Amino acid sequence: MAEGIKEGETLTALLKEQNDPLNTVYLASLMGLTKGLWKVSGQGSGGVTRAFGEDLWKLVKVGSEMLGEEKDLSTTTNAMEFYDRYLVGRFNIAENIEYNVTDDKLEMTVTDCKTHFYTDYLAENDVPRHIGCPLAQVGAALMEEVTGESFIIDNIEHNKGECKIVLNSL
Repeated sequence: MAEGIKEGETLTALLKEQNDPLNTVYLASLMGLTKGLWKVSGQGSGGVTRAFGEDLWKLVKVGSEMLGEEKDLSTTTNAMEFYDRYLVGRFNIAENIEYNVTDDKLEMTVTDCKTHFYTDYLAENDVPRHIGCPLAQVGAALMEEVTGESFIIDNIEHNKGECKIVLNSL
């Protein structure tokens, strides 16, 4: 019963914060789909969500072109500057993202993440946060494109909408 109460609290908080019913439907669908993937496939669902992150990264690039945003993906630092400017500056996905990046590691500290209800819901349902975190998944796709190396989500520490994400090359 306690699990259902906590899950209900997260959903109630999500609904209170959302002003757009369509966004609520999209988010609820994504929550249910990710939870279902985990229930059926366990760690294997990570491949699906990884592909989701790659597609989100492609959508970020295409969307930025359509909106006339400049992007320089020649280095990891330039790519992260674009990531920050576009996702935080234009779309307010978080209040702030601070990052340290090299060719083999990305550390992001995200303040007031707007997707935290989604990842909170996953964690409350025993789905590892890294399976669904869009900021981590997009970050991994970005790093892989820029460096040509494979990246893993090494760690996500989360506390009430603020998190530290660590990605490492294999």
